[in-house]
Amino acid sequence: MMKPQFDKLLNILRTLLFVILISLNVSAVALTIEEAFNKAVEVDPVLRSSRFNQQAISENEVMARSRLFPQIMLQGSSNQLTQTTTQDVAGAASLSRSFTGPSINHQLVIRQGLIRHKDMSALKFAEYQTQYGEVKYLTDYSELWLRVAYAYIDLIGAQQIAETYEKPLSNMLNAAKQEKVRFEKGDGTKDSAGEAEAQYQQAKASHAQALQSLWAKQKHYEIITKLDPAQLKEIKFSLNNKSLIDLENKERAWLEYKEKSNELRLAHLQVEMQKERLKMASADNMPVLDLLASWNIAKNDATSTQGYRYKNNQIGVQYSVPLFAGGSITAGERQAAKNLEASIEDVVAISNRVESEFIILWSTVQGLRARAEANYYLMESAKDQLKANTLSFLQGVKTINEVANAEALESRRIVDQINLVIDLQKNIIKLNRKLFI
Repeated sequence: MMKPQFDKLLNILRTLLFVILISLNVSAVALTIEEAFNKAVEVDPVLRSSRFNQQAISENEVMARSRLFPQIMLQGSSNQLTQTTTQDVAGAASLSRSFTGPSINHQLVIRQGLIRHKDMSALKFAEYQTQYGEVKYLTDYSELWLRVAYAYIDLIGAQQIAETYEKPLSNMLNAAKQEKVRFEKGDGTKDSAGEAEAQYQQAKASHAQALQSLWAKQKHYEIITKLDPAQLKEIKFSLNNKSLIDLENKERAWLEYKEKSNELRLAHLQVEMQKERLKMASADNMPVLDLLASWNIAKNDATSTQGYRYKNNQIGVQYSVPLFAGGSITAGERQAAKNLEASIEDVVAISNRVESEFIILWSTVQGLRARAEANYYLMESAKDQLKANTLSFLQGVKTINEVANAEALESRRIVDQINLVIDLQKNIIKLNRKLFI
């Protein structure tokens, strides 16, 4: 049962991997992210715990089924008995006899349930529990993929942001020094020198913050995957990013999203389990009928028949009919019925939440894609401004300060684009995960 779902999940991960690949300009990324995820599968304690829990839950089905199979029991005792029997007789006299010897009793019993409504419901409940455990494990497996993908994207973006903030520092430092020299020579003003220095310090602080963020993203990626973050050093986002989501077929996407939502699947399984709980509670009012067969070997321990040995075989039925249990059975039924009603309402609530999540994700992807496309033109415009200022500076028309300001503007717009691409890719991955699982 698990293998088809795992094959399906692997196909999903390959689809999501393709979504990531289109935003990167490195040819061998597929191997890198697969290695990262496979390593995370090996070392992630949450997934290992989920696997052990799933395996433990699956044993409930075996235990529940065993109650419907023949129950075979061997029991017995062997004792050394000392017994004295005294008999009163006429004339105030008495007769006594003593017996010392073994007392032996061995019995083999086979019980086979014939009518056991509660055990039948318990087996069905255990089967749903097994399915619940499998879906929960697949959910955790998918969540791990999401965590690895997010860490992967964040690390690449942080690297690119740190490099972008570093680029204008040299020219901004030169501009600050030049303005300071001009002021000292009486050519410039104190305000312009102070402004140039402030802009340099601000750019320097932004770069320092980007380096701290990069360090944190590296550590997070390393903790999840136990891999060296340097393996991703050369990977960069393509900032002219396009979404692969077909935004025209929203209704079909929503139906798939809802149908394949693991959260909803777990909620529906919870309803089925509560139905079986109600059946089990109701079964406490029903008769139980078992077939019994026994083989008995004994040595009688009475003085009147000392030394006698017995062998007997019995076969028959045993029944049990509940009559009155102080009201606990009906209370248990009411409790199970209320739990079932609560589970049904949970399905409605989760369905509403899943729909809201889909609407938010869908609109977020649309909005981010539009913003990324628009910001791309702003970024290209800033690049053109930088080129123009650089040429003018080389011809002596512009100052180094103007070049530095243009470079700072370009870096800010590039960082904005990187952040938009990061957010867009994360939301696409989250939406795709729901669409295809």
